[in-house]
Formats: sequence, C-alpha cells, structure tokens
Amino acid sequence: MTESRPIVIIGAGVIGLTTAVRLLESKDFDASKHAIHILADHLPNDPLDAYYASTIAGAHHLSFADDEDANQRKWDRRTFQVMLDEWKKEGEKTGLMVLKQTEYYVGTDKHLKIYEEHPDFTVLDKSTYSSSIDHSISFTSLTMTPSHYLNRLLRRIEGKVHVHRYHLSSLSRLNHPSCTALIGTSAPLAVFVCAGIGALTLGGVEDQDVYPTRGQVVKLKAPWMRSGWTRQVGSLDGGEGGERTYIIPRPDGDVIVGGTREQGDWYPYPRPETTVDILRRAREICPDMVPPYSKNGEDGPETASPLEEIVQGVLVGFRPSRVGGIRCEMGEDLYLDNEEVKVIYNYGHGGAGWQSCWGTAEDAVEMLFKALQ
Repeated sequence: MTESRPIVIIGAGVIGLTTAVRLLESKDFDASKHAIHILADHLPNDPLDAYYASTIAGAHHLSFADDEDANQRKWDRRTFQVMLDEWKKEGEKTGLMVLKQTEYYVGTDKHLKIYEEHPDFTVLDKSTYSSSIDHSISFTSLTMTPSHYLNRLLRRIEGKVHVHRYHLSSLSRLNHPSCTALIGTSAPLAVFVCAGIGALTLGGVEDQDVYPTRGQVVKLKAPWMRSGWTRQVGSLDGGEGGERTYIIPRPDGDVIVGGTREQGDWYPYPRPETTVDILRRAREICPDMVPPYSKNGEDGPETASPLEEIVQGVLVGFRPSRVGGIRCEMGEDLYLDNEEVKVIYNYGHGGAGWQSCWGTAEDAVEMLFKALQ
C-alpha cells in the first residue's frame, strides 16, 4: 500500500469497532499513509435504539455454532480467547465477567460440541436438576457490559481513527461532497461494510437476505447474581431456533433476562405481555433471582411477579440476522472516480455479534491485506 488513500468502515457497533481496532493495530497497516474513517448512524453513547443492537444485547459468550459449522466455531472460539485474555489481564474493569454458565435442555439430550472446549466443562448429574429438564451442562464463560466494552474500544482508537456520525445511503455516495468533506477527496482504498441491519437498505449492498430478529429483554438490578443460566426448549437448528430463556449477570450488578426471537418483526417497543412471560420463565429456571428480602415476605397481587420490584427497564433490539449466516468475505470492487475500491463485508451476525466479533474482524482485515498484495 503506497498511495495515500483513506480506509472507510461503515458502522460503529461491536463489529465495526473491533474491525477498526484490528485494522489499526495490524503490523501491515501504515497509519501515515491511510487514515481510517468510521461512518455511522449510531454511536455507543447514544440513547438506546432497537436498530443499534450492540448496546441492547444481553451480551454473553454462548456460541450457537453448529457442530459442522467450522467458520462460526472458529470465530466464536477466537473471540472467547481474546476476551478471556483481556479479563485475565485487567479483570472486571474491562466490562467482562467470568462466571459459571449452566445450560438446561428440554426435548433433547445433546449440547453443542463447542461448549466442551470451555474451561470446567461438566455434564451434570440428573439428580442435580428438575425432572422437567432432559439434559444439563456447565462450564466457564463470559458476559459483557456492552456500553462499557464499546467505550473501551473507542478509547483504543481515539486520536487514531476518525469517527463521524454520517448516514451513508449508498456506497456510491462515498464521493459525494458531504462525505468527502469528512474523509477527504481521494477515493477510499477500501470499505468495510459493518452495517448490521443497515445492510438491508444500504445502496450497493441491499442484501435481501438480511432481516431483523426482534429480541425483548428485561434489565434487573440483582448484584447477588454471579452465575449465568439458560434453558433451551427444542432444537437450535444450527442457529437460534427453539425457545430460549437466559439470565445474564454483569459486573455492575445488572442482570439481563430474556428473551424472544421474533424473526421479521420490526416492532421497536416492549410488549407488556412478553415482559410478564420473560419474568415467569426466568424465575422458573432460577428461583434465586427473587430478591432475598422478598422470599419470605408478601409478593403482592397474585398477578405480580416478585421480580418486578427490581426491574430497571425493558429493552427491544433488532438482531441483524441473515439467511445463510454471517457474511464475512471480499466483495466485488467498487469504482469511484475511476479508482478501484476494495469492498469487504462483515455483517449478518444475528445474535452472535458479541460472540464472534474479534474472529470476524481478524478475518476481514486479513482479507484486505491479501487482496492488496
């Protein structure tokens, strides 16, 4: 790479920011020749928005990778290792929390093989859980506090990557004066498309395989919770199928409980009946969620949940899902002002963005440097 031209990353969620970090810190990147610019509709410290899934996410490392999906397994495995190393070095100030994760299965006696690679993996004895459960395992995993972790990523690129709030309607608009005022008049050397759900409508991409998987979760304040729990009813079907109830504690005492997987559902507001159902399911799989001071007291009206008094909020986000899974690949070259621009796609992570972000970021950056050789 000799000619001085910018590199553009579209999107500032966990996928766009980890891609920026890996590009910036790559031994093959020459910061003196190529400025990095992020163009994004949403930024980590914005008010919560269903279209910006990174801050709404429950955010735990719990892979959905099918046993035969080598790429997803690789990305998830690598991301877990990167985050675990971060935690070992700096502890919970990273926004990461190491915990014991317990998985319950109803209707199957099988678990994903990737869990067996986690520390402390154990198949639990049937005498240790309810007869309504058919299979159970436990292992060591991680949860994340999204806003905290995203802001750490921002600090890693501060002063080195230019971050712009800018709505890019089409890749062809990268040479529009409103855009070149930010990134410079030279055509970009490369563009990383990390647009999440925006890849559905971004001109020049318009991937019709992208769709929202609506997720509704409840945030509780329960600092006594330091373990994670999930109940899977039915098959994952190599992705995120079946009914899944999860309890995700964070280092700051918040606990995310969920959830829903409503494919193609664009409704951005909480549904009260869904909140009631989530709290019911969470209490079923983990009675210890109920505040200790409420266990022997009055629960109030029969229709109320004893968890309601610790509810901090109800959140809705659109997981950026994609038929066929993550798109992490080189695209066809884009031509702007007769200049060739490399295009690298890194989107379609669905509910696996936090689980696979470092793995796909590393692959995407490696693709660029190989293409420029």
